[in-house]
Amino acid sequence: MPSGIATMMLADYGARVVKVERRSDVSGAEATLRKVLDRGKWSVAADIDTPEGLETLHEVLGSADVFVEAWGAGRAEAKGLDHASLRERYPQLVCLTVTGYGTTGPLSTRPGYEALLNARLGMSAEQRAHRPGPTFLGHPTVSYGTAFLAVIGVLSALHARKLTGRGQRVDTSLLDGMLAIRAMNWWWNEKDISYLARSGTQQGFGNKRLITDPFECADGNWLIPHTGGPGSYKRMMDLLGFGDRVRTIEGPEMSVPLDDDELVIARDLVPEAFKSRPRDEWVALFAEHDIACLPVLHPHEIFDDDQVRHAGVAVDLADADHGTVRQIGPVVRFEKTPPEVPTPAPQVGAHNGRVGELEQSPAWRPTGSRSLTRPLEGVRIADFSSFFATGFGSKLLCDLGAEVVKVEPPSGDQMRPLGDLWECSQRGKRGLCIDMRTPEGQEAVRKLIAEVDVVAVNFRPGKAEKIGLGYEQLREINPNLIYAYLPGFGSTGPKSSLKSFAPLQSGLVGMNFIGAGADNPPIRRVMGNEDLYNGFLGAVSIAMALVARQNSGSGQYLESPQLHSSLLVRTEMAADGDGNPLEPYGLDSDTTGWGPLYRLYRTSDGWVMIAVFGDQKFAAMTDALGRSEWDREFGTKQQRADGSDELAAKLEGVFASMSTETAFATLDGAGVPVEIPADDPVMPELLWDESLAETGQVVEQHHPEYGWCREVGVTIRLSDTPGAVRGPSPLLGQHTREVLTELGYPVAAIDDMVERGVCREPAAIESKV
Repeated sequence: MPSGIATMMLADYGARVVKVERRSDVSGAEATLRKVLDRGKWSVAADIDTPEGLETLHEVLGSADVFVEAWGAGRAEAKGLDHASLRERYPQLVCLTVTGYGTTGPLSTRPGYEALLNARLGMSAEQRAHRPGPTFLGHPTVSYGTAFLAVIGVLSALHARKLTGRGQRVDTSLLDGMLAIRAMNWWWNEKDISYLARSGTQQGFGNKRLITDPFECADGNWLIPHTGGPGSYKRMMDLLGFGDRVRTIEGPEMSVPLDDDELVIARDLVPEAFKSRPRDEWVALFAEHDIACLPVLHPHEIFDDDQVRHAGVAVDLADADHGTVRQIGPVVRFEKTPPEVPTPAPQVGAHNGRVGELEQSPAWRPTGSRSLTRPLEGVRIADFSSFFATGFGSKLLCDLGAEVVKVEPPSGDQMRPLGDLWECSQRGKRGLCIDMRTPEGQEAVRKLIAEVDVVAVNFRPGKAEKIGLGYEQLREINPNLIYAYLPGFGSTGPKSSLKSFAPLQSGLVGMNFIGAGADNPPIRRVMGNEDLYNGFLGAVSIAMALVARQNSGSGQYLESPQLHSSLLVRTEMAADGDGNPLEPYGLDSDTTGWGPLYRLYRTSDGWVMIAVFGDQKFAAMTDALGRSEWDREFGTKQQRADGSDELAAKLEGVFASMSTETAFATLDGAGVPVEIPADDPVMPELLWDESLAETGQVVEQHHPEYGWCREVGVTIRLSDTPGAVRGPSPLLGQHTREVLTELGYPVAAIDDMVERGVCREPAAIESKV
């Protein structure tokens, strides 16, 4: 799935993606998923284990810029199709490898299915459901995260290729995807700073002045508020009837912990208060008082949302089975290189007769012979955003060599008190603190804009223009500028003026119901959220614009709203022309899995997770369990689909009679994909895994405020121009003097600006080492 999502994104924005695949029966969930993931692609049928099929593949590779394979660790080498083998014949080819746990390391040979990784590494223990025990994650967040990393890696390699003339290997994995999406919540620092309470009766935000949970209303519908905006917490408490018991905080509310009475109100009394009014009344009331709040919808209700209709991101593609399939199409708006509506997914082998038409576009041919250390070396980004999402995206590009200047007002970014989120999204950047309300501050920013390649902003519509940061204003200063606008809902439309925070949009697009299981109320949190996804997609969008500028010589405006990235990551959930759901899979009500062979099973003393795909693995499982007679009842794909409930019941009985260790040893010894779900998240221990430190996936560094830290490092590996962590997140104004000096300001002028408060330098911080 990750490579399918990645190549779908590339096809959506103009790449000619050729899927080389065996002729086979595509039916059931696979056929439904194909309608989305293979849209806009060509299909060439070829068995590359035969000389004829291999010849067809090489005919395709002869004109290709990128080769994508997801066979698993070591299998490309065995086929002679790894980058080292292909490089001599195709020196400009970028080769993307997507695996389960990476191509090296102690877990590289483990079966690479997302559910198995989630079980082994404790994701199944971390997401809470409606019952105790591990949970099957209904939303494939790791697959989407991995897909984003794959696209960022490919685009970065293509950017480097234009300058060096050489292709290279790009390597990422489900493990990398998991690490990337958990980076915002998991780190270690010697001061034990975290915005989350991980134990006790108030797990989650603990005594933080922050509420972002789903709440049931008087009419049985659900909503999610977010009190992260200035003064929002107190305004919400006033509306809920607790205003006389909650303090008014001057400055950032989250910097002052809740007292004992306020904590009881926030965690125990607020849920009951929401049941006093129907949802629509609450949503309207909160909008009137500028408090972020959105309804929690079922997945397919989102197609009828007024903002989604306004944006036109839902597309109707012709389909032989359903007449029309409605799905989320390309979601990023590019001013000068707009995407077209995708073509429907092809039948297997539909383009075999057109292989001879393939040729490399002249615009993509490498022209340089430079030597680069990092793939985005020389790219300069000015990041004017606030909070997490946009900053996380520019951090990903910073890890790949881009120089990012984080620009903040004298009061600092409102997210600074949340150390985990701040470090995760701002690491490696330089910090410029300047007051853009002053003429001198505006002039300094204009000088900075003239020197950068990319500007990233995420203000609500109209605010950037008020402070001189609108696209038209900045294009006059820098005509080739890439202007990345990542608002909450879009620059126009009925919801464009609303505030946007995670996890509100996750609720809006149906994630809380997707993770809850059939017929259940929404769960509190689903792994992965719109902050992460908007950051990932923002990095993808900027990288696309950078390579487009290399080919055309022209910068442009791009718009990648948080709503659109939230929609993209549930693309697989489509609908027919009548609005009926077309879901390739659905989580059962007990949150154990997507079907009898990809799910959790209780054992006599715990659980196991299995991932059994194909006739051979099914036969291996039945032999190992001593149930070879099942091959007559369920030996074919169609039999297993028709008898899924009966097969699940039989497997439940078998596993219930076995201990967890016995079940694991029996299946694993027979080569059947299986894992034992961890009882707790393994993430904190992974930060101390030396094999991950050796690959740079985990990094240790010292921060002047937090002390020594261990955190997720670089999760995309490029063979010739590898990424690297450039240092910790900046203190407020840490590089103000350095940046202004580079812009031509003399020492005396900088001293004067600091003295008058136009800009700030960091105060001295005492760190415990």
